[in-house]
Amino acid sequence: MRRISLIAACVLVSGLTFAQIYKLSVTRNDGQTLVIPTDDIAKIEFVEGEASGAVFSVVPQTKTVPYFGGNVTFKISANCQWTYKVDNDKVSEVSQSNSQLVLNFPGRQSSEPVTFSVTFQYSGMETVVTLDQETSPRADLLDIEFKADGTAVDVSPMHNEVITNPSNALMTYYSDMHGRYVANFRNAMGQMVTSGYYRVNYQKGGEFINRIADGCTFETIIKLNESDNPNREVKWFSSMQSGGIGFILPIHNAANTGTKCLTFLPNVSTTGASNWRWTYSDVEPKPGVYYHVVGVWNKEEGKSYIYVNGRLSGTASAPGNYVPVASGAESFVLGGDPGTNQTDCDAAWNGEIVTARIYDAPFDASQVAGLWEESRFDESASTVTISDLVYLPECNVAPGNKYSVYGKGFMNGDAVELQAIGSDAKLQPAVSVDDERLTLTVPEGITSGDYKVILVRGGVQSPLFQVTFNVGQTPVERVAPKIIAHRGAHTDGASENSIAALKKAMDANYYGIELDIWITTDGQLVVHHDGVASGLTFANCTYDQIKNLRLSNGEALPTFDSFISTFKEKMGSSTSKLIIEIKTHAALARSLAATDKAMQMVEAAGLKDRVEYIAFSYDVCKRIVANQPDAMVGYLNGDKTPATILADGIRSIDYNMSPLTAHPEWIKECRELGMISNVWTVNTVTDMLRFTGYGIDYITTDAPADLDRLNNMKFVE
Repeated sequence: MRRISLIAACVLVSGLTFAQIYKLSVTRNDGQTLVIPTDDIAKIEFVEGEASGAVFSVVPQTKTVPYFGGNVTFKISANCQWTYKVDNDKVSEVSQSNSQLVLNFPGRQSSEPVTFSVTFQYSGMETVVTLDQETSPRADLLDIEFKADGTAVDVSPMHNEVITNPSNALMTYYSDMHGRYVANFRNAMGQMVTSGYYRVNYQKGGEFINRIADGCTFETIIKLNESDNPNREVKWFSSMQSGGIGFILPIHNAANTGTKCLTFLPNVSTTGASNWRWTYSDVEPKPGVYYHVVGVWNKEEGKSYIYVNGRLSGTASAPGNYVPVASGAESFVLGGDPGTNQTDCDAAWNGEIVTARIYDAPFDASQVAGLWEESRFDESASTVTISDLVYLPECNVAPGNKYSVYGKGFMNGDAVELQAIGSDAKLQPAVSVDDERLTLTVPEGITSGDYKVILVRGGVQSPLFQVTFNVGQTPVERVAPKIIAHRGAHTDGASENSIAALKKAMDANYYGIELDIWITTDGQLVVHHDGVASGLTFANCTYDQIKNLRLSNGEALPTFDSFISTFKEKMGSSTSKLIIEIKTHAALARSLAATDKAMQMVEAAGLKDRVEYIAFSYDVCKRIVANQPDAMVGYLNGDKTPATILADGIRSIDYNMSPLTAHPEWIKECRELGMISNVWTVNTVTDMLRFTGYGIDYITTDAPADLDRLNNMKFVE
């Protein structure tokens, strides 16, 4: 018990009973006066010199410590000396005077309840003040946690399924700066990719999206690996297709100046129609720099906000109701934006994602500041930035081989660590740097498998990419794939499927120039991809009805005959071939008529050895083989094994990236069967190198010059 000091006493004696009754008037240390009766003076304890007149009271400014930590002030009233102690060594003193104590409390470091006790001692007594720490706001709709094996999970109460679409352009690594695993993306900035991203599917009209629709907060930490693509939208955490919400780096070319900034983009409308609310920040992201970005849509206020590193950086008017994504695109993508078929990723990201969270409430400025405090990182910390990376993601090597990586930013003294995925093995190969290339020597003792390639400079580690090494004593030589210019070389004003595109492709001496054939009702073959223009369907028209149509470069709609004439004029100075696609007409008979007419014209021109054929129609492919057994024919549909089509005399698979990504073994099977493998339409350096590593024979691309440049690079020597 706390002992009470006697300040004054008054004794009264009753004349009637002669009994002695004592009443003590005492003053407590909080200044209150009490009268205490007693009938035995022996029960009174006098304490000399202790707390005589001592007054002490303490009032904390708050009863709770913020979840992100911070300073708490204790107001003190005392007429005596006092000291204090805290039961947590992470609490530090900011200032102290006789009337005030300011302590700094740490951010929440546990999911369990946290209570701090501050004990004040004075005049042999003590007062204990306890403060509970607030529970940090939880990302209750989505909270992505990346794993060491490259996968990711949602640790929010929703526990949404996270689908990993792996590739060597995506890896995770442990970041000391952030104290967690981070995802590093090396996809072609702003392009469409089929792998190297994460997808979180949600039900149309379900709880997930309905909770976003009444207001929400998005939180993320990101870093660019290289400058974004000014001519394409770039997204890292979004669900946007004719509606939706997420983050974006907008197009910022000459026609869209002033938009090169971090942007939050909800689709909110008062009419129900799609209406993007561009919430621009005032921050232009720089490669190699981390940013904490928060987007808030407050439905009640009718406003949208974006914060960067805890600071309000932009606002936009956003009244109305949330407009969800188009049917078929119900997913959030990390590393880009969802396509409507759920099999690809658009507006791809090249950079890091540290966190990706969604909260079921619109946060105010103080709450966003709390998120920033909890996530705060050293904004001045040095990072290593390597841009324009070009590397072979899968290759055959042997110990002693030289494996080269091309990029900007390498420096003499750079080292590399190879971290084996699935084991603790770490290798430190010898490294040399030459101009814009880093070359490592494949070390002895390496085994086949997947490796994270980590650049080390001055003690700072920077992830580069993931590579698959197939190790043997005598590696298989990499064969550069032959280049098929998709619809010709349609750059610098040359329209696709134009005579100009044909000439440019022949001048570059690409292996093949792909073109598309339709037949009119009067038997004329015309070259065009869609077969529809100005409301006219070519296959339902006579040639006279469409002959005056113009391509975007002003050329007249070309006939197959004009292609043949131009090709024959230039073939003496070029080794290029024509790759003729027979388009699938509404009726099989029409497709077969186009097939027969094309083959007749090729034979009449003496070009049988300079022509190959492709078609989606299996019947068309078989028709060509029946008419010319030695013709090189490629089947396009992607649904049959090489052995199956070879049995019908078709000697080439010519498949889209998706089936060959699912079945890379078909490429090897083609080689073993003496067949040709081709993949279309491959437009990014990442995908070009991926299929080069698979050993593909041909690549059909809209960017033949990029593939030509890659073919001249040495990756393994």
